[in-house]
Amino acid sequence: MLPARGAQGGGSHAAPPSGPARGFSLVEALITLAILGILLVFTVPLLAETVARERLLAASLESAVQFRALRQRAVSEGCSLGLRFVASGSSWSYTLYRDGNGNGIRSVDILSGTDRRVEGPDDPATRFEGIRIGLPDAPIPQIPPGAGIIPAPGDPVKFGNTDLISFSPSGSVSGGTLYLTDGTRVAAVVVYGPTGRIRLHHYDSRSGWRGGS
Repeated sequence: MLPARGAQGGGSHAAPPSGPARGFSLVEALITLAILGILLVFTVPLLAETVARERLLAASLESAVQFRALRQRAVSEGCSLGLRFVASGSSWSYTLYRDGNGNGIRSVDILSGTDRRVEGPDDPATRFEGIRIGLPDAPIPQIPPGAGIIPAPGDPVKFGNTDLISFSPSGSVSGGTLYLTDGTRVAAVVVYGPTGRIRLHHYDSRSGWRGGS
């Protein structure tokens, strides 16, 4: 007796098993989420610290570039220019003035209107979130090779006895230091008057002062 049509014995192949592919179990998913949570706990503060540090660096570089540009501008235009810094509470702003009587930028001439306003007022905080002209609320060391500490609250604008940095047609600049802070770290823009050279220093409590380039 012949076997039924289509019912061949030894030549047939078993069908592959069917069913859904194996996915993540609930326990595996929870473990993955826990690991991601741990990574975020460590990563987010580090990221925030890096962003704040880079903002402070960018603000100090902007000030240095601005000072260099104003020095060159005063020479090319043959006229003294100056930035006057004004405190309002805990914040500072600055305004650019042009000499109006040939005797340089002076506070008395600014107040009388002889030295005319060119630009401003401006404030780094409007471009760099969390950064301001200022010093931390806690004392910090003087910039090397200086000794001692900068007391708190300290004056963040130190150009002689005034809050004014001026740029003359001869290329000289008011010597002094401008401090910027994010509340913890500090950037110092140091100007050497006779040469107009500018150096940047940066401070944090772990590594102290560094830079000077």
